[in-house]
Amino acid sequence: MVLSSAEELAKLLKEIVVPGETVVVGVGSELRCDDGFGVYLARSLGSLLARYSTRECLVVVEAGTALESYLDVLNSKRISILLDAVEAPLPPSDIAVLYRGEIPAYREVLTTHTIGIDALLNFIESDVYVVGTRPMRLDVGLGVSEPVARAIRKVLRAFLEVLDSHGCMEAPLSRVWRV
Repeated sequence: MVLSSAEELAKLLKEIVVPGETVVVGVGSELRCDDGFGVYLARSLGSLLARYSTRECLVVVEAGTALESYLDVLNSKRISILLDAVEAPLPPSDIAVLYRGEIPAYREVLTTHTIGIDALLNFIESDVYVVGTRPMRLDVGLGVSEPVARAIRKVLRAFLEVLDSHGCMEAPLSRVWRV
């Protein structure tokens, strides 16, 4: 499913996220520009939750290129949401949400990982979703392109809206989110 707004993504995430039973894992290499989408996003989300969350509604992990090292965390929760750059037919600022059965179709795109997500699915017992955007740049370098930065802001805002609706945020969303 392709979504273009934070509001559309928040509506979908409200159906997916179960407080206390969801792990969000940032995947990719921040040393390859837009492939860092998942890592930058997980870092930002984890930081905001550490500061503003009232309880542990989500576990957030930065796995980088070693997703296989976090199988125990993925299997400790009922829902796993992987944040990653994906090769999908969409503009780089739009968001793709893939369910477990759709992920192998995109295996070519989950880029710099030592073991592909499609291969790891056999070892993950939880319900798995991938939330991602199409990278514009995968060359060596730090930082993401502006369209991917917009996608990061959309996903971050959507997660914060969902967590706020579940009573997981101690501050009003307007104070946490100022963009």
